[in-house]
Amino acid sequence: MIIILSLKSPSGKATDAVDTVNKNVFKKIDINDVNFVETKGFFNKIILMYKLKPDFLLGIGNIEEIFFVLLKPISVRYVIVWHTLLKKTKTWLIRKFLFNSVEFVIAVSYCAGTTIKNLFPNIKVFTALNGVDTDFFNENKKNKDYLSKKYSISFDKPIVLFVGALFKRKRPDIFISIARKFDNANFILIGRKDKENFLSDTKNIPNFKWIPFMDRNDIATMMASSDIFLFPSINEPCAAVIPEAMSSGLIVLLSKSCGNRELIDDGKNGFLVDVGDNEVIDFLDHLKNLFNDDNFRKNISQNARKKCEDQLNWLAVSSVYKKIFYENL
Repeated sequence: MIIILSLKSPSGKATDAVDTVNKNVFKKIDINDVNFVETKGFFNKIILMYKLKPDFLLGIGNIEEIFFVLLKPISVRYVIVWHTLLKKTKTWLIRKFLFNSVEFVIAVSYCAGTTIKNLFPNIKVFTALNGVDTDFFNENKKNKDYLSKKYSISFDKPIVLFVGALFKRKRPDIFISIARKFDNANFILIGRKDKENFLSDTKNIPNFKWIPFMDRNDIATMMASSDIFLFPSINEPCAAVIPEAMSSGLIVLLSKSCGNRELIDDGKNGFLVDVGDNEVIDFLDHLKNLFNDDNFRKNISQNARKKCEDQLNWLAVSSVYKKIFYENL
C-alpha cells in the first residue's frame, strides 16, 4: 500500500479545482492500494508526516510547501500536481527550489507540463487530464421550465452557453461579439465580473443574457438544457467546464489553445477554432453548420458524451494516477 499525505488543506468548496481532483481521484482508488490522507493545519501535517512517514507528500507547488520539503524525513518523497501554467513570478526562487526538490510532477495537461519542461528539462513530468462526474453532469438533468422560472431564461431559440469568470484570458468579449452577430440562438453567459467591464454595451443585444452566479446543481441543469458550449478562453491548462459540458451532451466550440485541444478530437466530439483575426467568423460558421443539420449536431453531442464516459471519467483518471505513483515508488 502507498501512503500519500496531501499538503493542500481541503477547503470543502465545490469550486476548488484541486479539492475536486483529489476527492474524485483518490476515492476511486482502493484504500488498500493507496491511502490518501488529508488534514488541516500546518502542525497537524507535520505530526502526520513524522507519524505516518508517507511514501509521498503531495503538493501543488505553493511556496509554503518549502517548510515540509525542508523538514521531511529523507525517505519521504515530494510530488507536485501542477494545475496551471508555470512562469517566473516574484516568488520564483522558492518555487524553483520546490521544483528542483520533486520526485516527479503530474501536470493536468501536456500543455501545462511543457511549461515545466521548458524551465526544468530534467524533471520527470507525467500528464493526467482532469475528469468529470458523468453522473452529476448528464443530459437527463434537462429542465427548461425550472430555469425559465428561476432565471427568466428564454428557450424560444437554441441556447449557446458560456460558463466562467469574466477574466480577460477567458475572452467573454468574443462570446458577446458572436451573440451580436448571430440572432438564431440565445446566448447565456454565466460568471462573475472581473476588473474589466465586458458587459457595458450588451443592453442592446436582445438575444444575450448575463447571469452572475449559479450553484453547481443549476449549472448541471443549465448545461443539460443548452445546445452548444462556446468557450473562447485561451491558456487554459485543463478547464473543468469543458468535460462538464461534454458530459452533459453539449457540443463544445473551443479556441485552439493549450489544454483545450487535448480534451477533444476536433471534428469528432467538438470543434477547435484557431486564435486570430478570423476566429469570430470561424465560430459563426460552426454555429451555422451545426444549427442547419440536426443529425450532425446529435452525432457530435453523442460523441462528446461517449468521450467522457470512456476516457474523461474519474475512474479512468484515477487509474492514471495510480499507475504513475506505483511506477515511481
